[in-house]
Amino acid sequence: MSDAAHPPAQPASGIALMLCAVGCFAAADTLGKILVADYPALQLLWVRNCVHVVFIVLLGWPILGRSLFRANNVRWQWQRGLLLLLCSFLALTSLRFMPVAEFTAIIFISPLIMTLLAARWLKERVSGARWCAVGAGFAGVLLIIRPGSGLFGWAALIPLVLSGLSAFFAILTRKYAREDDALTTLFYTGLVGALASSLTIPFVWQAPPLADWPALLALGVIAAAGHYMFVLAFRRAPASTLSPFSYAQLIFAVLFGYVVLHAVPDQWSMIGIGVVVASGLAAAILQRWEGRRGRY
Repeated sequence: MSDAAHPPAQPASGIALMLCAVGCFAAADTLGKILVADYPALQLLWVRNCVHVVFIVLLGWPILGRSLFRANNVRWQWQRGLLLLLCSFLALTSLRFMPVAEFTAIIFISPLIMTLLAARWLKERVSGARWCAVGAGFAGVLLIIRPGSGLFGWAALIPLVLSGLSAFFAILTRKYAREDDALTTLFYTGLVGALASSLTIPFVWQAPPLADWPALLALGVIAAAGHYMFVLAFRRAPASTLSPFSYAQLIFAVLFGYVVLHAVPDQWSMIGIGVVVASGLAAAILQRWEGRRGRY
């Protein structure tokens, strides 16, 4: 489906696709946590990105043909792909040390960091109420990684750095996304990641037994499917409608962590997760309300 097409608004299907997408992201994180205990993060990223490329080519070729490979802004595609590869590496490294639910909650501080970046770089006006939401979100993170808990330490800094990079990634995407078709962007995302991680493969490769290959391939398929449904969701419904439903990823993360890894967040972590979700939703609602009132 090319960017040139503008299907009518379908909020119900957009929300359904968003829920499926964040479910895939939580499932990929859970599977990644299992695999990163036995394999280097860079090897997992190489496999995931190679599968991603094949997945997008199979989807995009019947729709775009050779246009799938034509990027108007190649430099931006490489910058975006390398930044996403770095984010993915930090995510897998963090998951080696942290439970999936707590990790997911901390990276959901990213929309609040976007508020800071938008105020600084995009010159958006940020109200006092939204600054309060940002502060509350960071307080929620402190409840999750509080001193004395098993999460407090250098490893807890990784998802905080990841959140900042993800916010910067989102700002870049918002600024340049219209320059290329979404499927072309998804193709280059995987291609850049596959090529860059290939440089490290001779140094990190660990030959997987045959029994591990289904899980390794599934990691790529699940992540690629999530990204594709994420794009489709925004074709059918506006961002203001979909943003609150992205927090369902936290619910999936807690559920998958419990069912697959038998991990349950403690009381203070659950409170922190709730504060992060409430702060993010409040910031999104305030941004939408202020936008309608013309306060930017």
